[in-house]
Amino acid sequence: MAQSRRNFFRMLAALAVMTGLWSPVLGAAKSKVTQRTGDGFSRLLADVLAGASWAETDQIALDVPDLAENGAIVPISVESRLPNTSRMLIFVEKNPTPLAAQIRFEPGADGFASLRLKMNETSPILVIAESEGKFFGTQKTVKVMVGGCG
Repeated sequence: MAQSRRNFFRMLAALAVMTGLWSPVLGAAKSKVTQRTGDGFSRLLADVLAGASWAETDQIALDVPDLAENGAIVPISVESRLPNTSRMLIFVEKNPTPLAAQIRFEPGADGFASLRLKMNETSPILVIAESEGKFFGTQKTVKVMVGGCG
């Protein structure tokens, strides 16, 4: 029973990402991105996290290729093993719009998402998970052969 429930929530999260059910939340974050005035990625990160800091952790599994031949379709899977993960933020630092996804999880749901990103160029991917009001993250640099944002 538990395994089928877990698969159901994973499929539900994937469906939400594919159909854009979280687009109103992402739209609000994108408007913050367009309003920034060249303060850089660290300023955007501070705005999205409301000034809070984050700590590096090994409790977030980030599965993304080291080399992406086509930046238009970069597969990524993330899983938070942190207790009570309520949301996950995925950033591609060198994209025109660095906040690639913001996913919210209902209480009791597994913190798992699998999607495809567009990447403009070789860039670090930063995943930040919110757990019990604190932020934790992990990152990995992906080399892109052909950019996919333009």
